Amino acid sequence: GTRWYHTHFSAQYGDGVVGTLIIDGPATANYDIDLGTLPITDWYYTPAFTLNEVAQHSKVGPPTPDNILVNGTHINAKNDNGAYAKMNVVKGKKYRIRLINTSVDNVFSVSLDGHPFTVLTSDFVPIETYVTNQLTLAIGQRYDVVITANQTVDNYWFRVAVGSCGRNAMTASGKQMGAVLHYDGASTTANPTSTTTVTMRTSCDDETGLVPFAPNQVPTSVIGEASNNLLNVSSFADPAKDNLFRWLIDGTPHV
Repeated sequence: GTRWYHTHFSAQYGDGVVGTLIIDGPATANYDIDLGTLPITDWYYTPAFTLNEVAQHSKVGPPTPDNILVNGTHINAKNDNGAYAKMNVVKGKKYRIRLINTSVDNVFSVSLDGHPFTVLTSDFVPIETYVTNQLTLAIGQRYDVVITANQTVDNYWFRVAVGSCGRNAMTASGKQMGAVLHYDGASTTANPTSTTTVTMRTSCDDETGLVPFAPNQVPTSVIGEASNNLLNVSSFADPAKDNLFRWLIDGTPHV
C-alpha cells in the first residue's frame, strides 16, 4: 500500500517536511510498471510558522496558498518560472500511480485527459476495482490507480481542481493543469494541447461505492453501534473572540 509521513512539530509540515512510503504487497489489478507516488499539496511562500499565527487570529479562515504542487513542482502564477511534473510512459503499457493529498488546507479532485483511472486501493485498503474519470482526495488521503497508455503518442494534462471547502488562488483563475503525462516519442518541450470532457468536481464529498476486496466485519459488540461513534465537526466565527474563525469537534472549539 501507499503511505506518507510528516513532521508533527507545530505547523512545520506546511513547509514541505513530508515524504512518501511504499509497502509492497499484492494488487487487485494488473499493471506493467509502478510509477511510484504522486503527492499533491498546497504551497505557501510565507513560512508555515508565520501563517500559523495568522490562522489563529483570522476572521475568514486559513490563509490562501500561493500555488499547488504536484510531485513538488509547478509553474508559478505568473507563468514565468517553475516546471510541470512529468510522468513518462510507453504506449501499450499499464501503469500504477499512487495519488496522495499531502496538503495543509485543501481538498483536490484529479483527472487525466483521455485516460480513465482503474482504482485499486483506498488509503491502505485494497478494494474491488472500479473505473472513474476523476477522484476526490481529502487531506491525507491516498488512492492507487492504474492507467493504460493507449492514446495517440503525445502529451496529456493531469488536472487538479481545488475543492470549494478550501481556499486557493488557482480556483479564481480556473487553472487546473497540474502535471504532464508524456508518451515516449512525443515532444519533450511542448506543453499538452489535450482537452477534457470531464467536469471537474469542486465539492469536498468523499468517494462513494468503495468496497474492500477482503471484507472484514467487526461485530458491534466490539465497537458498539455506528451511531455512537460519530464526531460532529463544524466551524464558525466566534462572536466572543472578535469573530475569530474556530473549529468545533463535538461542540468543543479547536484552533
